[in-house]
Amino acid sequence: MSNQEPTIASILRMLASEYDGPVEERRVLDQVLERRPSAAKNPYATIRERLRWDGLALGWLRVSRGQLMPLHVALNGLRFRCVPRDRDVEAGMLPIAHLQPFAGLRSMGIRLIDDSGALMRFVDFDPDAAGGASFASPGFDLGTWYARSGFVPGDSILVSVVDADAPTLRIDREAAADLRRTVADAQDAELIDAIVARVNRSQVSLIPCDEVILPIFAVAPWRASYPGSPWQHLVTRDARLQLVDDIFLTSQHLPSLRLFASDEVFAPMPVPEGEQLAADTAILAEIDALQRDLRHSREQDADAGLWNGQIQRASAAYSTFDYYGDEPHLRSGSVGSVDRYDDLEDDDDDIGLGGLDVDDFLLEGEEFARLQAAHEELMSALPPGVADQIEAARPEEAEVIIASHLNMLLAKKPHLFPPLDLSVREDEDGLDPATDSLFDASIWQEDVDDDDWGDVDDDLLEPDDDESVSVYAESGDLIGQFHDYLSELGKSGTTARSRSRNVLIYAEFLASYYNRTLADGDYATLDECLFYYYPRRVMNTSPRQVREICTSVKQFYSFMKERGVIGEDRFAQALWRRRDQASRLVEIYDRITSDSPNFEALFSRLFQPYTD
Repeated sequence: MSNQEPTIASILRMLASEYDGPVEERRVLDQVLERRPSAAKNPYATIRERLRWDGLALGWLRVSRGQLMPLHVALNGLRFRCVPRDRDVEAGMLPIAHLQPFAGLRSMGIRLIDDSGALMRFVDFDPDAAGGASFASPGFDLGTWYARSGFVPGDSILVSVVDADAPTLRIDREAAADLRRTVADAQDAELIDAIVARVNRSQVSLIPCDEVILPIFAVAPWRASYPGSPWQHLVTRDARLQLVDDIFLTSQHLPSLRLFASDEVFAPMPVPEGEQLAADTAILAEIDALQRDLRHSREQDADAGLWNGQIQRASAAYSTFDYYGDEPHLRSGSVGSVDRYDDLEDDDDDIGLGGLDVDDFLLEGEEFARLQAAHEELMSALPPGVADQIEAARPEEAEVIIASHLNMLLAKKPHLFPPLDLSVREDEDGLDPATDSLFDASIWQEDVDDDDWGDVDDDLLEPDDDESVSVYAESGDLIGQFHDYLSELGKSGTTARSRSRNVLIYAEFLASYYNRTLADGDYATLDECLFYYYPRRVMNTSPRQVREICTSVKQFYSFMKERGVIGEDRFAQALWRRRDQASRLVEIYDRITSDSPNFEALFSRLFQPYTD
């Protein structure tokens, strides 16, 4: 390649400046190839990769699966709202997080001006600066502007993008009393629903907010009109979503990653105890309804001769909460699910899995009082002044302070620390405790060329011991045949890979916990895989994916029956008919917050009978 030949990146930047509206992705790809021909087997692949990872930096925004929009078109004239925190106003600052993703996540090269064109000074965050001169987050110095405009806590900053090419944002004050609540509420409802829909469609746990927020604003009818609430406020108030480190969106409840040294600006909104109890009670009602449906389906399938009604639960050998008791508890064996349902028919409210009343199920105030007393006792044992340091410290700083006094606390207050039993026990059948997943989770997220499928089998199905060699080898061979079968049917490489990988989840489960191949799959183990193992032990779970797994497994066993490997595939058909139940279980599990005082109770109820 000569030095004068344009690169893919330079062509994409040039094309972004030539369009003034949405454009089909295929058209952009073809124009890149016109200016830079390629002899590659799939010439579009490299261009798509650049758009996927560097699209925004190259001036392109993906607004839908097959449509792109120049970033300058998406941003020019766009308006949004910021509501600085009280501490921001007091410090005379506006943290950059308030302006994201419209100011970009990957660079700070923006200009902020007021209505007279005066430039606001950018203040970077220096975690090593002494004397507290630096603000806790990078942002703009608005102290003079706050004073001149009469800005007070509760007021809003209305931000307009006046130049997207040389990123320039203009700010205007709106008094709290001037907020057009009716207009804002209508926009807020539309915006939060769109955010939830995009996050739920994603196949990854953490999504950068620019990949969600920018496409929504780019095509919204109100993008350049009166702005509603800050999108961050909507997310932090919605139980369906979580904002992590100010820039990542997820539908799963994850702890703050703290990838950056600066403080979080948009911390999760505290939930009053009464609201938390009401939310947990509502979730419990959903769980009870789901468990009734699960009971009915399992009983029907047992009556149809698809299984013997015995719940298998090797993957539930250790409960998440077993360490709370005095003795480690190892589960083993099976549960006579259908018989157990019959034994409890006399209880009208019973769903066959415990029959607990809502009021009995959720924790009472005594638990909080006990924990609070333990906390106060622990803090009182610290040297003078240390407790105050901890209260004033950031979480990561508090951890360091406590760690430096841990040995002293263990000696003075040993009763506040639960004893740990690290011995390894065998279950009643002499089986070793369940191990972690044998597969690298990153493999599920990679794109693999069609020609590399044989290599994927070897990488994924790597045995841990000699006894598992034949199990993994046979399952790998069967999945490889299934992949080829789908290709022969005319399915795309992406579809064939996706469905084959879905089946790999069940293959891993069978090999890890039952030392079986896919040819030995059955109703009980597939039920356990879908309704306990998948939501608990597979990364990046989603209601959509578990439905796809059900479909892929059904198609796989239909293929196996057609090829004469197995004689019957009715169990896979039956679990496919229950795909909505599996999807509901994953969706409910995603909404159970780990910091709820009722998490353990809700978890145990949701995953019964595997948690019995």
